[in-house]
Amino acid sequence: MRLPRLRQSVIAGLAGVLSTVAMVLALVAAPTAIADDRLQFTGTTLSGAPFNGAGLAGRPAVLWFWTPWCPFCNAEAPSVSQVAAANPQVSFVGVAAHSDVGAMQGFVDKYHLNFPNLNDADGSIWARYNVPWQPAYVFYRPDGSSTFVNNPTSAMPQQELADRVAALKS
Repeated sequence: MRLPRLRQSVIAGLAGVLSTVAMVLALVAAPTAIADDRLQFTGTTLSGAPFNGAGLAGRPAVLWFWTPWCPFCNAEAPSVSQVAAANPQVSFVGVAAHSDVGAMQGFVDKYHLNFPNLNDADGSIWARYNVPWQPAYVFYRPDGSSTFVNNPTSAMPQQELADRVAALKS
């Protein structure tokens, strides 16, 4: 009689672990998206200028979701700056949240992020893209299809970022 109860407990425990792992993987490895209407958003740049995401439609674009206090965002910011500068035909847009505008602007200045950076103070753009944590990217191809990449445990290597951006142009 003890063996069946033990077996049931082990099976129930394994089911719980597998369920948790599946939920975590669903957050980290979001599937490639087909063309959608997520670019239909408006925002405000850190300098207060209006920004319309629809202006990115039909072109290769990269949305980079970051916070100024995130160690991985700080680690990958120099690479993002360099890859953006080397690929002027790809639109880069930073989407900053979870901080004050002064800290966001300090981050932009420190890393010479010479592309629009939005103040997503209310988190609405992050929510639109289901970004659970930073750093995260959405890579848009000219046909409107996109790929979401979110790795909360490390910075994206510069070569991987450069390769993903190059793929948008082909």
